[in-house]
Amino acid sequence: MSEVDATTDKMIPIEMPSLSSGDDREGEGATLANWLVAVGDEVEHGEVIAELETDKATVELESPATGRLAEISIAEGTEGLRPGVLLGTIECDAAPEVEGAESDADSSGEEEAPSAPEVRDDEGASRSPAFEPPPSVPSAEAPRSTPLARRAAEANDVDLGSVQGSGPGGKVVEADVLAAAGGAPVEAKTVPGKVGGFAVSVLETTEAGAEVRIERLSAMRTTIARRMTESKQGVPHFYLDVRVAMDEVMAARARLNEGLAADEAPMKISVNDFVVRAVAGAMREVPQANVQFAEDGMRIFERVDVCVAVATEGGLVTPVVRDADRKGLVALAGEIAQLAELARSGALRPEQYQGGTVTVSNLGMYGIDTVYPILNPPQACIVGFGAATEEPIVRDGEIGVGHTACATLAADHRAVDGAVGARLLAAIRARLEDPLGMML
Repeated sequence: MSEVDATTDKMIPIEMPSLSSGDDREGEGATLANWLVAVGDEVEHGEVIAELETDKATVELESPATGRLAEISIAEGTEGLRPGVLLGTIECDAAPEVEGAESDADSSGEEEAPSAPEVRDDEGASRSPAFEPPPSVPSAEAPRSTPLARRAAEANDVDLGSVQGSGPGGKVVEADVLAAAGGAPVEAKTVPGKVGGFAVSVLETTEAGAEVRIERLSAMRTTIARRMTESKQGVPHFYLDVRVAMDEVMAARARLNEGLAADEAPMKISVNDFVVRAVAGAMREVPQANVQFAEDGMRIFERVDVCVAVATEGGLVTPVVRDADRKGLVALAGEIAQLAELARSGALRPEQYQGGTVTVSNLGMYGIDTVYPILNPPQACIVGFGAATEEPIVRDGEIGVGHTACATLAADHRAVDGAVGARLLAAIRARLEDPLGMML
């Protein structure tokens, strides 16, 4: 703790916090989604004053001190914000004590994030390019409308200055704009140039009365688009698939859930929990697959951290289960359920979705037979899993009926050879066809 020097006129900077744990590979920065206070408002230390949007979650920004919001330096909707960027200023009545005022930007007083997976080579230092705010950023007063309200106003030709706000502190929200527009639906408008860094063009409709509505890309969708394009264009994928007998897993799941039903707070084990556990164990068995290709050499990980794909309204999120190969099935299932809930509510912390050495994408619950996933860079492996379906099976020369599912491996051929991928898939299948070992 250190007192702010009186020569600073008791002004406390609100700086962009670090939302990344480890090397920032994605390079998108964050978006200032919404100011929750206005210039002149009194704020308390630790009070949530703004919302920051990353590619995976919405993060609350807390006030670093108690006082009055004197200035807003970055407007809502500003993208590409880096740690240390000045967002605004708080004027204090008395020289406050501010945690970490003399420490560097890396010490934020927040809970220490879990360490990244160990690798056998040296990681490069993280890059934090300087951020230059747009020249038109207003600083005299806070924006008095939400981003959705401004988009609705632009689409409906509504003057925001004439709209009475019903939001917190009189802020104009989307409903206010639509009401001022007479409840008319938002009309489509052609958006020239680029949206979120991607060129956008609108083709003229060929049918009378047809309309096209353009939605601004979120930080999450922009990053997904960029990373998937880079992955498919820049990484040499190869695919292997195998049919897996699922009857033993389904029977084991039923028995396990029957036993868990007696608990005070019963939980249910899903087929996906078995799949994640099988992939984690197989990665431990075949360490040559638990790698990443890098220009300075092959990164070989000592830990197995499994990313589990979760569908959310904003896009696909992949929270990470750390040391998944060392966790029991029930504990693993509980952690996956908790992470999935946080992902759907946009409440994941950065350390809960960054990193990972392999990804599991299971679309079986949607009835999909085969999944051909795209690698999640810089990972070298991703396993896609389809639905368990009933079909004829030949056993010992006789035809029977059983449940099988297709497991598909997509791998980076720069890091993983075909034989290694085949061994990994075989290890996954062996665990699923004899799941008793995963339940111990």
